[in-house]
Amino acid sequence: MDRRFLNAYVDPAPLKGFLGRTLYPWCLKYRVRLMAFDSPLVTGSRGITPADLIFACQVCAEEQLGEIGWRDQLRILHLGRRPEKFERLVEAFAGYILVQDWPKFWEQTKTKSGGGDKGVPWPLSIVANLIASGIPEQRAWEMPECQAIWLNSALAIRKGADVAIMSPEEEAFMAEEEAKEAASAASNPAKESTP
Repeated sequence: MDRRFLNAYVDPAPLKGFLGRTLYPWCLKYRVRLMAFDSPLVTGSRGITPADLIFACQVCAEEQLGEIGWRDQLRILHLGRRPEKFERLVEAFAGYILVQDWPKFWEQTKTKSGGGDKGVPWPLSIVANLIASGIPEQRAWEMPECQAIWLNSALAIRKGADVAIMSPEEEAFMAEEEAKEAASAASNPAKESTP
């Protein structure tokens, strides 16, 4: 069985003591809130600053947004002076999001024109599919994101969507083949053809 699936369904506990807060399990609600504020932690739109990390923690701790108290100001200064600690905290936050527990999908070729997502943002599409399948709205927004992605995928496949999940063995085989191709290309560079 896919270990990513099993890991996704081991319900994560709140993350305690992260920059002085308890962060609730990462969910689509937090992703959308951070997207609304163009947080580089979810958009990659720019480099991440200590203030961005503090703000993300406020969102995930369900705190009132907009106010940075003196403790957070000290944390921002401290992290600005200690880039190695800041980097460790950013990595820990990335681990908290649990993207590594999402299913991996085979790329599908598009055979029909039009279609697509019809402009619906992907988090809303997932929540709408979960609600349409009987999941209460609050649970759909607040279930751990990796669980929502797995459940949405299974529901889409059940409804006949052209979605295929790659097994860990298939993923390992593909990575092995890509590494072989890269090694082969590096050891035997293509010769320039002359007209």
